[in-house]
Amino acid sequence: MNVKSMVFGAVVVMAGVSTAQAEELTFVTGSPGGSWYPAGGAIKSAVEDLNDDIQINVRPGGGLANIKAIGLGRADLGMSNTISAVDAIKGNPPFDEPVSDICNVAFLYPQVIQAAVVNMEMESFEDFRGRRLAVTPRGNTAEQLARQTLNAAGVTYEDLDQVAFSSMSDQVNMMKDGQVDGFFQATGIPAGVIMDVGASRDLRLLPVTDEMFATMKEANSGYQRFVIPADAYPDMEGPVPSVSFGTHVIASCNADEEAIYKVTEAIHDRLDDLGVAVAALKGTTQDQLGQDVGIEQHPGSARFFSELEEQ
Repeated sequence: MNVKSMVFGAVVVMAGVSTAQAEELTFVTGSPGGSWYPAGGAIKSAVEDLNDDIQINVRPGGGLANIKAIGLGRADLGMSNTISAVDAIKGNPPFDEPVSDICNVAFLYPQVIQAAVVNMEMESFEDFRGRRLAVTPRGNTAEQLARQTLNAAGVTYEDLDQVAFSSMSDQVNMMKDGQVDGFFQATGIPAGVIMDVGASRDLRLLPVTDEMFATMKEANSGYQRFVIPADAYPDMEGPVPSVSFGTHVIASCNADEEAIYKVTEAIHDRLDDLGVAVAALKGTTQDQLGQDVGIEQHPGSARFFSELEEQ
């Protein structure tokens, strides 16, 4: 072979290498100050460490915005709440119409409804009638959950003496100062804001009754029964029945099946490492990752969990 042929051959080889590009996936998560953004970064690291042919670009986002971004084809992967995903595919408010192109990839961890009161005369959600509640501003997931949970008990905002739509820090101060009787949280356990209030005030967590849960479950299949353990917070009187919903990874149903298979595999195989990066994931087991969350499973992740069961 002459020199000219050798050079030509090298060019062909290099051209072949340069065209073998990795599969690029855009992953919308949360704000840099929250837990979803670092969770997305940890998943990106796990996937790329195990797969040379996948590149994940993590972007900030938010629960509802992420669903819309995937539905509009602007992202491939996203962090979401299970209840929001169910509302999206049904076209329930706050969605104007059904979002069809979202599928579940993997459940990550539960977020638990926690209504804490400093008015120790209150023992149920019905006792909010004529009293004062603090919630996040309108349109936030926690605020929507507060309304839904109260409604399941037959209570509306109009039945309350006051509803304060406030930031989390303001809610804590109002609870400490007795400006409100209770506040509503939807987060992991233990919740730092509840611990903060409980350090200076006696408080009680209100139970979600079986009847309330049945009403909520009928409205949204993403809700799950959850019991807050008696040792979750200091001086609890006992376990408190409540409701949870999941934080999970979603994807466009049209995203490449093999790529989503590998993303799911990485989350499963590197779950312990993800728990180090994201505290909320420490209690998640590998068996929980594939649980039904109320929406269709992506073909790639469905195949992974199916093969796992066959092993």
